[in-house]
Amino acid sequence: MSRKVIGWSAAALVAIVLIFNYLPAFVADSLYKNVDDITDGEMPATVTSFESGPDIVSTIGGSGEGLNCSLPAVTNIFFDGSKDAAGKRHLVLQRFRQACVFHDLCYRHGLATYGYNQNDCDRILQNAAFRLCTYIRNGSGTGSAARCQTDSKMVLAGVSMGGYNAFRGWDRSTYFEFESDPFRSNGFQASRVVDHPFKAVAPEKYRNDPDQVILSFEDIRSDIAVTCMTCANLPVFAYTRDPNEVDAELRSVGLTTLPEALLKREPMLSETVPIWLPPRRHHAAPHLLVDSKGHDHLIWMSRNNPQDTMSCIVGADAARLLTNTLPRRDLCSKDAGSSLSMVEVDMFATSPLPMEIPGAPDPVYATAISPQKTINNDLSFCSRSASRPVEQSGNDDRSRCINFTGDAVGKGAALGAFQSFPVVRPGQQIFFARDVDQRTDSPLTALWQRAFGDTYSPGGSLLVIDVAPPTTPKGPASAKLKKIVRFNIDDRFDPMMPITRKVDDLRFLSLEASKQTVRLRQIDFAKDNPPVGNVRLLMGGADVELDRSWAARPMMVLETRDAQPRTKLVFSRGEIATEPGKPIDPNSTADALTLQTLVFERDATAPSDAPFVKSAGAACRIAYEFATGHTDWPCYRAFDPERSMRASPAARMQASQMLVGHFSKGTGYGIAFPDGCLKSEPIILSPQGDTFAPVNDIAGWNGPPKLRRTITCEPLDAAAIVSRPIAQQSQ
Repeated sequence: MSRKVIGWSAAALVAIVLIFNYLPAFVADSLYKNVDDITDGEMPATVTSFESGPDIVSTIGGSGEGLNCSLPAVTNIFFDGSKDAAGKRHLVLQRFRQACVFHDLCYRHGLATYGYNQNDCDRILQNAAFRLCTYIRNGSGTGSAARCQTDSKMVLAGVSMGGYNAFRGWDRSTYFEFESDPFRSNGFQASRVVDHPFKAVAPEKYRNDPDQVILSFEDIRSDIAVTCMTCANLPVFAYTRDPNEVDAELRSVGLTTLPEALLKREPMLSETVPIWLPPRRHHAAPHLLVDSKGHDHLIWMSRNNPQDTMSCIVGADAARLLTNTLPRRDLCSKDAGSSLSMVEVDMFATSPLPMEIPGAPDPVYATAISPQKTINNDLSFCSRSASRPVEQSGNDDRSRCINFTGDAVGKGAALGAFQSFPVVRPGQQIFFARDVDQRTDSPLTALWQRAFGDTYSPGGSLLVIDVAPPTTPKGPASAKLKKIVRFNIDDRFDPMMPITRKVDDLRFLSLEASKQTVRLRQIDFAKDNPPVGNVRLLMGGADVELDRSWAARPMMVLETRDAQPRTKLVFSRGEIATEPGKPIDPNSTADALTLQTLVFERDATAPSDAPFVKSAGAACRIAYEFATGHTDWPCYRAFDPERSMRASPAARMQASQMLVGHFSKGTGYGIAFPDGCLKSEPIILSPQGDTFAPVNDIAGWNGPPKLRRTITCEPLDAAAIVSRPIAQQSQ
């Protein structure tokens, strides 16, 4: 009898070992297909922040829910957990966290921003996991592409089980830019607030225009057009047949004679015009960089293809984009003969960023961090002028890199720096590098983490890199690792974004959402072992606790450029008007939503513990009316909660981008929401004391087919309203 028990026990043990070691891989390999086997040495694309206006310090997306891997707790058991050649062990949640961060943002914001569906997000996750596996590997066989194919499928399978119902349709997805290379997108829109391109050149002509305007970029498979949505319907230049008759607007962009494309034309400043960027590239939205002189730069950092790290860097401004960008040749170089600056260089990274280096002859640089430059994956800082033409000798088409050394950045220790949004300031960049390897001195803790993981990846380092002008004309920017701050903060607080644009200020803000509320947190990394603190919000002289719905849409942090600057926090939230349980009439000709905004502010020089005080708020009711019989068109149907992947006018507005700037004729900061159905008529809310009022109550047309939008707003000044969800209203 005992022999039978021993035999059956041994058989059961063998079965368990086989199940844990081979069954998950077999199932994953059976269900999912291989991704492209591209072992070119580059990391996956890093999430990238795009600021929408000159005064925006940061935009905090992610809905206050943290950024991490939604994998079952026992996932680590199914992966190779042995030490690598350097004696380090990497747990699954930390190894693949970069891919998971992107996937979280894709699920929450991908549909509203890039038109991504759930399958797009999952495929991007699998590709990113494969690339990470080639960098961060346990055990032997570091370069095993076959094993990495299986691991990437298992990560996808785990995330699919742990967060299969987390993808957000049009009822919950909100606009937040994070993708440096949206190659899977069929089309998307992005808007930027810039100073009026011609008001300083022709002040009398544009006297009725606001100081700032909204440029809307529409990207259809890297075919890009721009519209100035708040510009007056005035001709940019007068009709002429004489190439020597050049108006002030064209002289301001360097034209002394008119090219043939501009003869016998009278284009309006408000009309949509194409942007002629080099073809056969993946163009994202432009980065907005405001230099120390206050000039707005719109810069594309466009990838050529996913097989290498070559980037086409295009520099522009609003004046050039709205006049003429037609080149003579379709190249990414000065030989294109374009009014835009074009440089094609290898940045050795998937997500390069522009930055200003004060004191440099060409102050705008393309920059990137890279692990490719050393065999041990040490962290490097790579840079090159974003405008200096490429010379044909001396490898001038490659950025120059400076390698950092030390335990915090050497031998792959800083690979976590590619997981989070970088912070770019004039002459300084900041990165959060969460630990990718297991770090504990407790054998018991190590065993527990090996079985159940380290859910919130708390350990990491904040890296502060100072960047000075190069010492030689073609040399790298002088980058040095100025400060390393160790922290122990759960990634439930990610993303952490800056509160100010001031160099060396290491205060960051975070949103933390619970089941009912959202709290604003502050972390000062100038302190050792920085703690997570609470930020007080005051409304009506008392502390107020915001409902968690205020975190669904990104919060903006704004710092005014006045003599006495103010820091403003701009919140918004929306709710589509539906009646729970009531079926949607397919012949309905109306769609509506409630959209609310809330602004808190304090002096920019106030102590860190000073509260933010509510300064303005508005609750707006937006209603659409449209012709019947066109339900195949997204803008001519009511939203159906049972079919959340089908957009409607109200759903698009509920998910829309938020903009802040001086684009209304009054003083102060207005708030705008581009309309996906009425693309040339955004909702603009002008400041009116402690509230906002719409610039135009009615927009659209009577047809055929009819599409009209009406908006009414009232002050939002009751703490009881902002502390609970938006009350549902039927149409």
